[in-house]
Amino acid sequence: MINILVGIALLSILSACFKWLTIAGSLTAFILGVIIYLAFGWQGLIILGLFFITSTFLTKWKKDKKQDQDALNTEEKKGRSAGQVLANGGAALLAAIAHLTVSDPVWLIVFAATFATATADTWASEIGVLSQQRPFHIKEWKKVDPGLSGAVSSLGTVAAATGASLIGFGFYFLYETSFSILLCIAISGFLGNVADTLFGAWFEQKYVCSICKKETESHVHCGVKTIKVFGYSFFTNDLVNFSSTIIGGMIAGGLYTWIIT
Repeated sequence: MINILVGIALLSILSACFKWLTIAGSLTAFILGVIIYLAFGWQGLIILGLFFITSTFLTKWKKDKKQDQDALNTEEKKGRSAGQVLANGGAALLAAIAHLTVSDPVWLIVFAATFATATADTWASEIGVLSQQRPFHIKEWKKVDPGLSGAVSSLGTVAAATGASLIGFGFYFLYETSFSILLCIAISGFLGNVADTLFGAWFEQKYVCSICKKETESHVHCGVKTIKVFGYSFFTNDLVNFSSTIIGGMIAGGLYTWIIT
């Protein structure tokens, strides 16, 4: 156990050194990793690692070709914050605490589905933004610039399904479970990503740059403060991500209960 804890600590420190995470984000990730290990063993850490490693890689992959460079540059310099860590891993943390409190196999399924959702969302965002076709915004009912929440593309949809399936297959091999459980996790992750898209379209704040007139989710664009056009101030991207992972986990819990009965 000591070796595992040391390993989690070293990975957290390296994440801060490479600016993948802020110092606060690194500390939060360490606590998250320890609780997940206590609840779900080393296999749970692998599930966490699949999300974190692929997300970090895709965030940096072809970043010069991605839209909204102001927002990208901010994250590149500072790393993901503690709030962002909890936005993607907070639901998994709750599932781990619930399992430590009242041991039940359903919490393991919920845990995996929350990361399937987070992975699907990240893959859809980071890969979908590179689509050659302009995405379609489900609320504005028109094609918009890539990178705007609530917009969907065929590339992003395929990426979301692939990301959710990665966690499903990872769970399948790590825990030697059935194919129906794999599907339960993958489908729940994809549906959680759909919820993320709906929340982003109807509730998340959107801004317009006064210089280039482009819609964005960043408070600053082209070096100037952007103008809010719609959305709720409290409904941040972190809240959208956290809410969608909760929904993905709840769907998985319901499907799992239906499968075993």
